[in-house]
Amino acid sequence: MKRQTLKQMVIGSYSDGELDARKINKIADLLTKNELRLYIKALKNWEKENKITIEVANKEGLDLKELEELFPNKKMVITVNQALLLGMRLQSNDDIFEMSLKNTLEKVTEHIEEQYD
Repeated sequence: MKRQTLKQMVIGSYSDGELDARKINKIADLLTKNELRLYIKALKNWEKENKITIEVANKEGLDLKELEELFPNKKMVITVNQALLLGMRLQSNDDIFEMSLKNTLEKVTEHIEEQYD
């Protein structure tokens, strides 16, 4: 199966930005076992590439408009993680950006330990 054909099938699996189970089932019925495996892998990769996971300590004060400008055309999933203390953690595909008080304190502690060991 060609990459272009696979990409067209993945894009065709969506309706209004969400996966459409009926379309996926129709496509899956037409594929061989190996093609189905490639199709599922391509769907997972597409989801991973087009989703931003945002972890915040508190949803109050979160400016989604600014994040939407930074990551246009990406689905945003927001979760609350009290362990972050202040700040946020963004995961886009394989990239992780952590801007939190907890992360800063850990880095300072590591630096101090390195200096005095």
